[in-house]
Amino acid sequence: MAQHPSEKLLAELYDRFSKGDIPGVLGMCVPEMKWTVPGAAPFSGTYDNPGFIGMIGEVMRISNGTFGETPVMIVASDDHGVVVLDHFLERDGKRVEYRTDHLWTIRDGKFTTWEERPGNVDEFNRAWQA
Repeated sequence: MAQHPSEKLLAELYDRFSKGDIPGVLGMCVPEMKWTVPGAAPFSGTYDNPGFIGMIGEVMRISNGTFGETPVMIVASDDHGVVVLDHFLERDGKRVEYRTDHLWTIRDGKFTTWEERPGNVDEFNRAWQA
């Protein structure tokens, strides 16, 4: 089965993110993009593109730069995408891992919304709370 064009776009976006190319990631998004992080993490909330940059900075600060993610599966249509990922980081010298989903809305080949949905919100909160 051929890969949907939106799946290719998502794979490109995650590749850019993994290389620290945040301007490249934001260039794939509409200017009025909304980023939503659930739970009770210090960076939980809804952000615009400039806020996203600050949120990623907080993620890296809390994890001492150890945060990373591995896409496990990407499924997308013209208008929506779901990416299943393994997230990992180190806290207090211990590796912490959890599985999460990212839900995307796509319009005219650009990303318009992103929402994280952890498989287990309690695990997510424990990973990020002090």
